[in-house]
Amino acid sequence: MLDTTILSYCGPFTFSTIDRLLSEFKIASQDHRISFRSYKKMISIMIEALENVAKYGEQVRCDKERSSPFCPCCYINRNSTIIELITRNPVKNYRVEPLRKKIDHVNSQSREGLRNLYRSTITNGEFSSEGGAGLGLMEIAKIAGSKIDYSFEELSDDCSLYTFRIHFRL
Repeated sequence: MLDTTILSYCGPFTFSTIDRLLSEFKIASQDHRISFRSYKKMISIMIEALENVAKYGEQVRCDKERSSPFCPCCYINRNSTIIELITRNPVKNYRVEPLRKKIDHVNSQSREGLRNLYRSTITNGEFSSEGGAGLGLMEIAKIAGSKIDYSFEELSDDCSLYTFRIHFRL
C-alpha cells in the first residue's frame, strides 16, 4: 500500500487546473524528497494523463459536491519505493470500449514492442480531430515502464467512472 499522499485534487479540470497541479507537484516533490529523475518522469506522465482528463472526461458540474463520482480527481501517492498517479473521471459510455481496447493493446506490448508501436503510430497512425491515436497512453507506459491499471464503473445509462492508475519505482 502507498501510504503517503503527495497531491490530491477533486474538481473541474481545465488546462489552467493542470498548470496549477503541475506547480503544486513541483513544490510537493521537494517537500517529499523525490529525486529529480522521478520528478521528471511524473511530470511527463501527469501532463499526458491530466490532458486526457481535460480533453476526454465528461465535464460535469461538481463545484459543491466534490466527492461525487461525477467529479474528476487526481491523486499522487508514494511509499519508500513506488510512486503512483491515479486519475478518476466520468466518460461517456460510448468511449469505454475503444479506450479499453487501446489500453489493453498498449499493455500487451513488451518494452521493445511499445517502442515499435509508438514509432509506427507516429508514422502511420490515424488521428481524429480529438487526437485519439493512443500516443499519450503509449508515452505514459514507456515512461513508467509498467502496465496501465484501469477500471470502468457504470454510473448511468450515459456515463461510466474511469479510474486510471500508473506507478513506477522511485
